Order: sequence, then C-alpha cells, then structure tokens
Amino acid sequence: MSVFLSSEQQQELLKITRHWVAEAGQLYSRHFPTPEVRFDLRGQTAGQYRGGDRPCIRYNTGIAAAQFDAFCKRTPPHEVAHYIMDCLHPRKDIKPHGREWRDLMRAYGLEPTRCHDYDLDKVPQRRQRRFTYTCACREHELSATRHNRVQYGKMEYRCTRCGESLRFKS
Repeated sequence: MSVFLSSEQQQELLKITRHWVAEAGQLYSRHFPTPEVRFDLRGQTAGQYRGGDRPCIRYNTGIAAAQFDAFCKRTPPHEVAHYIMDCLHPRKDIKPHGREWRDLMRAYGLEPTRCHDYDLDKVPQRRQRRFTYTCACREHELSATRHNRVQYGKMEYRCTRCGESLRFKS
C-alpha cells in the first residue's frame, strides 16, 4: 500500500523549511534566501540538499506521508542545516556532517544524527537489477549502476579477497 503527500502537507513542509532558514538567519545575524523545495525524492532517502547555482532541498513524499509528524520534526532542519553550511562555506572546506553542521543542529535544539529510522514498509522502493560477476574465488552481484560503469569502461572492480578484476558472467 502506497501513501501520498497531500498538497496541504507539501505546503506545511515548505512553511517548516522556511522556518528553519529564518531560524538560521537569526542565529547567524544574516539573511538566507529560501532554496527551491521539491517533492520528488524516491527510495530510502528522506531528504537531500543539492548545492550549486540553484540550491535545492528535495523531500521524499512517500516517507513524509507515511510518518508526517516525525518527518517534519527531523528532516527539514537536517537538510536546511546542509544548505546553511553551503552558504557559509561555499568552497566545501567542511564535511557534510562535520562539526559546523552538528553545531547548527544543536543550536536548533536537535540531536545531530545523520541517518533516519523511519519505517519504510509502506514506502515504494525502486530496486536495481543485479548482474553476476566472477573472479578467481567466487561470484559477486553488482548493481545495474556498477555494471554500467564496467560496461562503458569507466570503472573496474576487484575482489577484496583475491584482488582479481571482476568479469561479467554472461
């Protein structure tokens, strides 16, 4: 059973995102424009911040709809903190979940944890196809992404046991 985020819930998440941006503005005595907010993230990731010329925060509507209250308390401030760190440190001279990010999360009054513990049972999951590869000692299952990297000559994977390059088992 899938769950969907209503337009009212999307508006609430946008309002909450703006709140955390404004809160950071108060903490740093500086104005931060609200980044673009999109509701198009899928899979097991609750939220994502993307920097660059057009900063954007993306939310996973399946996870948000399934556990809306918990999602609103945790995910927007987490992603906004990434955005604020990007504004304050544009040269990427800090780690994504480093001391500066953790300090801001604490200033928000929140625990600076990296990973969520949302129940994903009702959230639609995209599963990648697996491809079988071999080496001298065993078989390996590579995701479609890794398989494509090998096929296009962009990457070579080696067995961690024997050190031999993995070969596609057609």
